[in-house]
Amino acid sequence: MAIHTPKTREDLARLLSPMRLEATPFERAVAVGAAEKRTVSPAAPKSGPEYTRWMRTIEALHEGLMLLQTGWRRDDPDNLPYFSQPDLRLGLVVSSGGKFTGVSWGNPSTKNDKGVAFARRVDLNGQATLFGQPTGDGGEFQVDDLWILLYNERDGMVFLELSHPMSMSGKKIDTWDERIIFPAFDLALGSFSFEEETEEDEGYGFTVARR
Repeated sequence: MAIHTPKTREDLARLLSPMRLEATPFERAVAVGAAEKRTVSPAAPKSGPEYTRWMRTIEALHEGLMLLQTGWRRDDPDNLPYFSQPDLRLGLVVSSGGKFTGVSWGNPSTKNDKGVAFARRVDLNGQATLFGQPTGDGGEFQVDDLWILLYNERDGMVFLELSHPMSMSGKKIDTWDERIIFPAFDLALGSFSFEEETEEDEGYGFTVARR
């Protein structure tokens, strides 16, 4: 498994650029999701805060990806919010993650069980290309690579990663072949905790771990 741990905004940009992505939409989406979660009062249903975070994170990410104007689009097959880049045959979905989200020394998983719609697009990842992904206009597109944006809040930070799944264990996704771990989002500062780049900086970290 390849694990990327970029330390600076420039390092992260180099990893995201081949996917026609930038850090800013993710940074804003995390900020909006965290802020909106805190607007939910204790009188709401127990699932209210995290559902609100997930919903607003997707909403803000949608706005950010569309503003990039790099070919990303949005569809909702089986009511699953699904971003895609047809030219690159990429897919992207958003999910809360478990306690090892955003750290290189643990193996993350999705926090909650996923349904059939999610499983159809994740199982062995590449198998998703065996059928067309329906679009809102009645067409189809092929996806070679599905990525999942995982997030988990703890200790005043939101840990975040964009990772390429291989399979599901039961109803959770917990097997990956590539992970891009973002610097943690500092809730007090309202931004990713990038390190200051120096002349001695040798670039982003890269770890190869045995599956």
